[in-house]
Amino acid sequence: MEVLVKQCGDVKGLTFIEVIIVICIISTLLMIALLNSTIVLGFKEKRELREFKKDIEYARNRAIVESRLYTVRINQSKNSYAIINYSNLGKNTVKEKKFTYGIKLKKTNLSQNEVTFSYSGAPLIAGTIYLENRKGEDIEITITPVTGKVNIKIIP
Repeated sequence: MEVLVKQCGDVKGLTFIEVIIVICIISTLLMIALLNSTIVLGFKEKRELREFKKDIEYARNRAIVESRLYTVRINQSKNSYAIINYSNLGKNTVKEKKFTYGIKLKKTNLSQNEVTFSYSGAPLIAGTIYLENRKGEDIEITITPVTGKVNIKIIP
C-alpha cells in the first residue's frame, strides 16, 4: 500500500503579501490616472481663461482696425460670453463661447454686463468681470479706462 503524501508545493493560492502588493500596484495606477485628470482640467481651465482675455483684446483691436463698435457681452445665467460688432447693417455676433472647464462667471460691475470698445479702442464704460475657478479662487478681469488694457488677477 502506498501512502499518499501531500507536498506543500502543490497548494495553490495567494499569500497575504502577494495580495497587498497587487492592491498597492492597482492603487498607484488609479492615483496616477486621478492626478493626470486633475492636471489636465487645470490646464484646460487656464487655457479657457487666457482665451477669454484674448477675446476681449481681439474685440478692442478689431474696433480700432475696422472703426466699428465691438462689444463683449457677458451672460451669467449661461456662463458664457459673446463678441458682437456693429455696422450700418446692424449687429453681428462674431463669436459665442461657453465656459466648460470649471470657470464660473460670478458678476460684473459693467453696465448691462457688457463692455463696448469705441473706434479708438477705448471702452465706453470700463469695469471688472468677477469669475471663480474650480478651486474656489476668485479671478478678476479688469478693463482699464481710456486704454482698454485687460488685466487678470487671481485671488487665492
